[in-house]
Amino acid sequence: MRREDVRRWLEGLGAVLLIGALVSILHFCGARICLFHRLTGLPCLTCGTSRACALLLRGDLAGGFVMQPLFVVAFLMLFAGVLAQTWLMLFRHEVLKIMLERRERLVLSTALIILAAANWAWLIVRGA
Repeated sequence: MRREDVRRWLEGLGAVLLIGALVSILHFCGARICLFHRLTGLPCLTCGTSRACALLLRGDLAGGFVMQPLFVVAFLMLFAGVLAQTWLMLFRHEVLKIMLERRERLVLSTALIILAAANWAWLIVRGA
């Protein structure tokens, strides 16, 4: 494992944490920053993400899932990936690499589009 890999990993993790902290601060101050919702009156694809994140930080997994299901699933998957990558780097001195063939990328992309559409429909029906 190269020092460059560790440095990039820590920089990326730090950037994600900083962005999350800044969005949380804006949310707690009452700022509404969604231009899509202001213009259309419809929830955007990520509507409720900061509120779901706040619920997750309080330990309310079910409330976060009801607020923004796609975010909660993505967050849990990202958390598992961070744990796996950290374990690999610390104990096996390896970097996690996921290699997908063209057909697998197509299936994954299609599934993500369907999940995003279903999530957006959920947000519209729920009135987020």
